[in-house]
This record gives sequence, C-alpha cells and structure tokens, in this order.
Amino acid sequence: MNRKGLFTKIILLLFLFFTFYIGNLVFFPQQLPSNEYRITVNKNQSLSKLAVLLEDQKVIKSSKVFLYLLELLRKDKKINAGVYILKHPISLWGIVFRLSNGQPDQISITILEGWTFLQLKQYIDTLEDIQHITTNQTETDIKNTLKINLPNLEGVFLPDTYFIAPNQTDLEIYQQAYKLMQLKIESLYSNRSPIAHVNSPYQLLILASLVQKETNNVTDMYLISTVFNNRLRVGMKLQDDPAVFYGLRGRDKVTRSDFLVDTPYNTYLHTGLTPTPICIPGLDALKASANPMDKQNVYYFIGIGGGRTKFSETYKDHMGAVSKYLKKSSK
Repeated sequence: MNRKGLFTKIILLLFLFFTFYIGNLVFFPQQLPSNEYRITVNKNQSLSKLAVLLEDQKVIKSSKVFLYLLELLRKDKKINAGVYILKHPISLWGIVFRLSNGQPDQISITILEGWTFLQLKQYIDTLEDIQHITTNQTETDIKNTLKINLPNLEGVFLPDTYFIAPNQTDLEIYQQAYKLMQLKIESLYSNRSPIAHVNSPYQLLILASLVQKETNNVTDMYLISTVFNNRLRVGMKLQDDPAVFYGLRGRDKVTRSDFLVDTPYNTYLHTGLTPTPICIPGLDALKASANPMDKQNVYYFIGIGGGRTKFSETYKDHMGAVSKYLKKSSK
C-alpha cells in the first residue's frame, strides 16, 4: 500500500470517527435525570451558564457543542425565559429547538376551594420554580406586607388555577389571588339578591365559606345558603358544625361535649356569622350565598349521606329527618 492510499484511509477514518462523535453528541437522545426534568431559563439568562448546568446534570454531553450549535443555527437570540419541561430522552439537537421555539411550558398552581390558609401556605411553600420569601413569615407578617385590613387571611384568596413565570415570588401569588377574590366578592355583593342577609362583601365571603364546608353539591349550596340567610334574618343561631370544628382547631377528635366550648366560631352559642371565614369558598358557594332561593320558611337541613342533604321547614320535621337518617347511618 503506497503512502497516498494510506493517508487517504487515515483521513477517511478520522472523518468517520469525527462524524460519529459529533453525531453522537448532537443527535443521540440523552437519558434525563428525572421523569419530568425542568429547564428554567431566567430573564437575561447567561447561555454559557445554562450550558454548563445542562452538561453538569448530564442532560447534554458538551456545553461547547451546545453553544456552537445555537450560534450556528442562529437560535441563541430566540430563547425565551420560562420553564421547559422534558419528559422523554432528548438529543442536544432536540433541546436546541425546544428552547428556541418560543413556547416555554407555563408553571401552573391550583388553589383549591375548601382549603384553610394553613393548607394554602403549606402548598405554596413546597412549590418549585418560584422565589420563597414568605416561608418563615407568620400570617400577620404576610397580611401586613400585602396591606390587607382584615382580621386574618382565611378565605381571602380566589381558588383557581394560576399560570406564573419562573422565579415569581410567592408574595406575588398571594397578591394576585387576593385581588381577584376582592373583585369577585365585590361584584357579587353589588348584585346580590334583595333577600341576601349580608351587609358587606366580607360578610358574603364568611357566609360562602360556611356554605362551602357544608356541601360540594351546587344545588344544595343554594338551599343551604337559603337556610343560613333565613336564620340570619330572624336572629336564629346558625348551628353550623364546620364552624364549631374550625374554632376547636388543634383537637384530634371532637365530641358532642365540645359543642359547649365557647369560641367565637361556636354557632351554637353565638348568633350571627362567624368573625372570619373558615375556609376558601369557591365561586359556586359565593354565588349561592349572594343569591338565596325565595323559600323563606326553610330553616333546617341535615346531611343524609351520598353527598345529599335533607331540608325541612319546621323543627318537628327536622327532628324526624334526624331520627330517620342518623339511625339509618348508625346501623
């Protein structure tokens, strides 16, 4: 074999090796560190630091090739801030186009109706991809920072799914949910039924929280709201069990004797609404509380199982329902 032929074969082998090497770096899918790997691109993100991070976490094999490919394809100016969620093995080539397609995944958080503020804060404190500045703050600290002039933060955040940007603060989430709840209750209060017995948007919020804790059935919400509004109108005690339970927070078990414990939330001992909401009410409970049905003789109800409720006009009928359904459920 002459030198020319040998040199040609060496060049060919080097070319094949280089092609295979680059092809492996660029086009071969890389296993991700987790089932849902998140790439967070901040505003004005340094691409070189991002590339090093991806290489360190073994998402890509070469940060230099990644940066070169971005520049070569003119994609380095097209990467938007956001969170990019990767669920399957992906190549470096695929990551370049995923980050530059202008469609980052949105971070979604969901505030659930029926939650207490404690449950909401525990949820927000565990969220990823946001800045936590309230983790070690008390409820009063957060209330003062948000300049909320209410007794506490119970029930004041609108339950919904929110889409947020990466590195948004937890305080901004609270602020957004609070403002939306204020707009909602003020609108419903302004357009409330003439027979709704509430005297402020905050009282509407309190009433809705009681309704929320009684049932998830929308039809029953309107009837329970009717009972509560009727009782408020004539000065009857609401006798709402969830409110009593709320006032006895910290107890593992609640017995019948605990209903004699005097707390501001004991609606068996005190007339009128509780001093604050007892949970976050949903939109259905808010609407029901602002629009009771025109049945001004209905004063009693009892849960009869299966998510259903039995309503009565007289105490005699109510006690008959209690006897019937409680005996049935205790068998």
